[in-house]
Amino acid sequence: MYVVTGATGNTGRVIAETLLAKGKKVRAIGRNAQHLQPLVEKGAEAFVGSVTEGSAIARAFQGAQAAYVLIPPNSPFAKQGFRTSST
Repeated sequence: MYVVTGATGNTGRVIAETLLAKGKKVRAIGRNAQHLQPLVEKGAEAFVGSVTEGSAIARAFQGAQAAYVLIPPNSPFAKQGFRTSST
């Protein structure tokens, strides 16, 4: 399972679609279920949430083999402090 944050954005969508086209399982993370629907129709699993929601985002990454995480530097979320960890 590949987890893609910002899956409804310009870069995240391309990453998710490319993985799906290669037959990979994708969990697409976005804040709006309707915007995730085109990826669901292509086979993605939708996860509605924000990267700022700690416990929710932890669930989104469960079972992930790899993740694509991009937070644009001009995003309001980029100014928030984030904790990192590795498993």
